[in-house]
Amino acid sequence: MTTLAQVRDGLFNRLDTIDGLRVHKQVPEDSFYPAAIIYPPVNTDYRDDLGMGGFTSQWIVMLMVPAIVDRQQLDLYALVDRTGPSSVFAAIEADRTLGGLSVDALVVSAADPMDLTEMAGTKVYQRAVLIQVIIT
Repeated sequence: MTTLAQVRDGLFNRLDTIDGLRVHKQVPEDSFYPAAIIYPPVNTDYRDDLGMGGFTSQWIVMLMVPAIVDRQQLDLYALVDRTGPSSVFAAIEADRTLGGLSVDALVVSAADPMDLTEMAGTKVYQRAVLIQVIIT
């Protein structure tokens, strides 16, 4: 069965296909932007397999752009769009098996409000993208 660490690595590899996006498997001490941070699954339902051996996990990918000037928040649009070379949705949809794993990855939403926060001493605008991964 595919492990959660393999899913994390698969998500990393898919997101790393977006030119110019710095992808991190954990919260970094410092980063260049735009950046994507893959958090551990926020909700893993180990009992949803109906005896088939699989389960569903929910992953948060936090997208960040620098907040040096207000208009930089507009850089998030390309990342949360459904199409285009910077689209997280398109990168995952291009290979929902995350490199041949026994999974089906689906970008579910980017519905949370945009937030202004600080990461490693730098002010950033951030937006969370929820990815559902069905592991078999």
